[in-house]
Amino acid sequence: MPEALPALPGVEELFEHFPCGLVVTSARGTIMRVNETLCSWLGVRPEDIVGRKKLQDLFTVGGRIFHQTHWLPMLQMQGSLSEVKFDLTHKDGRAIPMLLNAVRRKTGNGEFDEVSLTISEERNKYEKELLFARKRADDLLVQQRAAQRTLEEAQSRLQLAVRVGALYLWDVDASTLRRRYQPEVALLLGHASPVAVDHDMFLAAIVDEDVDAEASAFRAALEQPGQVHTWAHRLNGADGVQRVVSVSAQAFTDDDGTLAQLVGVASDITESVLERSRAHDRAMFAEQMMAIVSHDLRNPLSAIVMGAQVVGLGNDLSDQKSKALARVVSSARRARRLIDELLDFTLARVGRGLSVNRTPVDLRMLVAKVVDELAPAFPGRGLKVHAIGSGTCTADADRVAQLVGNLVANAMTYGAVDADVTVTSWLAGGMAGIHVHNEGAPIPPALLSAIFEPMVRGTPENSSARSVGLGLFIVRAIADAHGGEVKVRSSAEAGTTFEFSFPAAG
Repeated sequence: MPEALPALPGVEELFEHFPCGLVVTSARGTIMRVNETLCSWLGVRPEDIVGRKKLQDLFTVGGRIFHQTHWLPMLQMQGSLSEVKFDLTHKDGRAIPMLLNAVRRKTGNGEFDEVSLTISEERNKYEKELLFARKRADDLLVQQRAAQRTLEEAQSRLQLAVRVGALYLWDVDASTLRRRYQPEVALLLGHASPVAVDHDMFLAAIVDEDVDAEASAFRAALEQPGQVHTWAHRLNGADGVQRVVSVSAQAFTDDDGTLAQLVGVASDITESVLERSRAHDRAMFAEQMMAIVSHDLRNPLSAIVMGAQVVGLGNDLSDQKSKALARVVSSARRARRLIDELLDFTLARVGRGLSVNRTPVDLRMLVAKVVDELAPAFPGRGLKVHAIGSGTCTADADRVAQLVGNLVANAMTYGAVDADVTVTSWLAGGMAGIHVHNEGAPIPPALLSAIFEPMVRGTPENSSARSVGLGLFIVRAIADAHGGEVKVRSSAEAGTTFEFSFPAAG
């Protein structure tokens, strides 16, 4: 049986409650009829607007302008308009986006416009989101193009750097962990021009003695992603030349921790290695020659000092000759000190370090004796000795005396001339040590870290204590030979203190 259909509502009811706004206006826009649906959307009553307002009065300011400049002319020309978007004003002042469709009809009684209105908030939102998405896509496209240009520029710079720096690129296949090399790597393998180089070909060229160390370095680069690993090894070239290669590599992982990529660069450092070796050999030769010459000069200088002292025992020398002889003895002794420093320096640098003969020593008495012997060398200057604790320690008495002499000479040279230099010996807790303190201008912070290197802190031109600048270097060597250390603290408020400490029972 056919479906029983309900009776249709009347035309008036359909008009009033149609699911969109319906308006009939005159050709000039005066509202002649409006349904309840639109009135409810705008918060007005039919009698408030029918015959009282024009359709354009319901629009926002921008809508009114568009109605005047586009709506009316287009409707007059075309007789209809489809899906024109307007914002209508609610009674409370807020704007409601709507889509309007209009048809102009002519009858014997004149012209009038039929207009339907549909709220388009969801569509408006969709359009805004669509516009936003499009703008974002446009922005991303611009960014992508900029990134592409940046990448191309970076690649160009990288290629230039690779060519200029004679660098060779390689990477790793993440699935097989086999290395892949650019054809130019063949130059490192002794080929005259670039050829294909694979994993096995490159590894076969590594010198046998370097294979294990190279494999270990490569594994470390794989197992420690994010870090740059650098190592060096030798290659046997197809041309019969053995080359030294420096390699740097860094691995990158995916979010799940699996290897994504490992990239590396290699360079030929054969010449620089050879040059460093030659420079080292030259330095060693120079220092060995210095040691030989210094050693050979000790005997004639000792003979000069002894001969001058013997001549000085006579009573028939004039005052002028006695003074000249005294200068000879002083100069010879100073030359002997310089030679001793040079010998100690060469022993510490190219030998096995300074040798010490540690025996039981009363540190308190030793330091007091050394200070007493040093005092006449600095007339008019205050030199004090202080002791903390008592007892014996094991040390090389001569080397400790040399250390104290160097530190006191340094303090006298750089300390304030109107302030005392204090030498303190101490024994406590199985340790022994000596502190030498002076007042005066502090050591510049930039020099503190290298103060014990040779010839770092120059001696003033007018100082009587001028030397070759090895005193503090030898102090550190003596400390090392005793299994101890030497440190320095320096400030304008506290002055400068050199602190030597070592195990009391060596």
